[in-house]
Amino acid sequence: MKYLVEWNMKPKYRQESLKAIAKFKQPKEVKTVFAAHYCVASNRGVAVVEVDDIKTLHKSLSPMLDFVNFDVTPVLPMFED
Repeated sequence: MKYLVEWNMKPKYRQESLKAIAKFKQPKEVKTVFAAHYCVASNRGVAVVEVDDIKTLHKSLSPMLDFVNFDVTPVLPMFED
């Protein structure tokens, strides 16, 4: 299933957030559909990923949960391939 991942770095933990993001290693089980993009002049960003098991996505994001708020939403394609 595909998921829209939106994040917002907690301003109080900006430095810790940047360090956690720099150390981030995407598991091979997580396929990037739309690469991570930051919103200009903000602490927000978005990506679309595909995983077979949502637990895999949770596990990959969990090291950053103290510093970053995530919204993960299942998405479906509007048009068939």
